[in-house]
Amino acid sequence: MVQLVSVFTMAILVASCATAATQTIPTFGLRSMPSTSPIPADVQQMAVLYPRGGTSDWSSAYGRLEGAAFQLKTFRPNLRIIDRSHVQAIVSEQRFQVGGLVSEESAVRIGQMLGVDSVLIYRIDGPTLRDRFFARQHHDLPPVTITSKIIRVESGEVVYHNVVTARVDEAEGSEWSLSDNVDYHRWSHEALDRGIMQTVYDLHRAFD
Repeated sequence: MVQLVSVFTMAILVASCATAATQTIPTFGLRSMPSTSPIPADVQQMAVLYPRGGTSDWSSAYGRLEGAAFQLKTFRPNLRIIDRSHVQAIVSEQRFQVGGLVSEESAVRIGQMLGVDSVLIYRIDGPTLRDRFFARQHHDLPPVTITSKIIRVESGEVVYHNVVTARVDEAEGSEWSLSDNVDYHRWSHEALDRGIMQTVYDLHRAFD
């Protein structure tokens, strides 16, 4: 009897480990539309561009997305990602306005100055303080949207385009309050986190 219980317990533990190992990105309230074609093999040198400033959450999110670009070397060892310091030096020298949105035209010009063949552009949009003020329930808030593009510097061709949309969902058991910054911050942060994970997953698949 003791042996039977031990075997049964072991089976449960093995099943639990297998379930944990196969966990994927939470898909509730999440939509992704990546390019279906793989990234061309001649994309060998790439600079990562994104708006500066914004909230601390978004600054951290852009940092995570930039870090994920360096992980692409796992799939393409010869790929060279330009360090942020080099990009910032060019931006400052030429007085490009990267504090706001990064246009495709300015991204291509920066790419030409850096001597890369491609540029990866990130853009994050999400709920503002005004959206929160006028919302009465969590579904009144706009979703978090993360757009990523890879553009050839020489031709301006967009070889990769993905838009990930993560809905701001209410956590179970929580109640909406206009004065409750904690709930709002958590819901928005969770949506942003799901969006980042899906964006990174899609980008890695495109290079795989």
